[in-house]
This record gives sequence, structure tokens and C-alpha cells, in this order.
Amino acid sequence: MLLKNRRGISIVIGYVLLITVSIVMSVVVFQWLRTYVPKEAPKCSEGTSFLIREISYNCTSQKLSIDVKNNGKFSINGYFIHASDKSDLEQLAIIDLSPKLVVQEHETIYLSSVEFSNVEENNLLPGGTHSSLFNVADYCPCDAPGKTLTKIEIIPTRIQDIEGKKRFVICSDAKIEETLTCH
Repeated sequence: MLLKNRRGISIVIGYVLLITVSIVMSVVVFQWLRTYVPKEAPKCSEGTSFLIREISYNCTSQKLSIDVKNNGKFSINGYFIHASDKSDLEQLAIIDLSPKLVVQEHETIYLSSVEFSNVEENNLLPGGTHSSLFNVADYCPCDAPGKTLTKIEIIPTRIQDIEGKKRFVICSDAKIEETLTCH
């Protein structure tokens, strides 16, 4: 009779050990995985600002010309540019225009963003301007229904030192929108 009771206890001890080991392993794995997830998404320095000086959307030449100015306190590396062809201006601009860039001197495309240089530096100094040209033949002529761009969104990017490493940072707080008219 004592042997049967001891067997029952040894099975219970086995389950308790199994559960304890599982809990300890899950805590160790959780702590290890926490090191891979950044605590906070990198943000641009406060005072990063960008504006559109001039914009021209010409259906005859099928070109979109944008002249931007860095009116902030910090240099800028480039920008993301997206457009919308919906008549509802509240719609998100989801058409990536960076592949349609007519690459000029010192311009390049990196991670779907237009960069002012092919070097990992913030080259557009405060007060500086830059002009870009996009071939938007897919969205012209204007008389074709649903093929007209109605607005663009531009989000500046920077290269920042974060914990001793250069990081590509998106300045989503400095996003600008502009309504387009085709002429």
C-alpha cells in the first residue's frame, strides 16, 4: 500500500517539475526576445521641417515637377513621395512615385525614397532647396477618368546617429500634403 502512494507522488513531482521547467524556459525566452525589439521607434529631431515651394503637374508633358525647401533646423537626407488618384482627398496616398523619378545629378532612390545624394549623409542643409522631376505618364491624360493624380504626400527622411550607429529615420511628424491640379 505504501508503494502505490509513492508512485502517485512521483508522478505528481514529475508534472510539477515539467511545469516549472516550462515556466522558467518561457521567462528566459521572453527576456531574450525583448532584446531584439527596440524600446522606441527612432524619431527625427524636433525642428525637422520641409515645405513645397512650387509644384507643377503637366498632363501635356506627363511630368510632375516638385521644388522643395528645408525650412527646419536640421539637414535632410531625402523624402518619401506618395500620390492618390481618388477624388476623396481624405484617402491615403498609396501610389509610390519614387520609381517614376527622372534621376538627375546627385539623386538616387533608396528604400523607395528619393535621396539627395548616394552618400549616407543629410545633404539638404537648412534653407536649401531641391527640385525633382517625375514621369507620371501612367496617370495622364487628365481627361481619362480615374487616371489623374489628385494629391501628393511627402515625408522627409534623415540619417541620424542612434547609439553610435547611423540609422535611416522617417520624419512622419513633418509630413506635408498638397492637392494637385492637372494643366
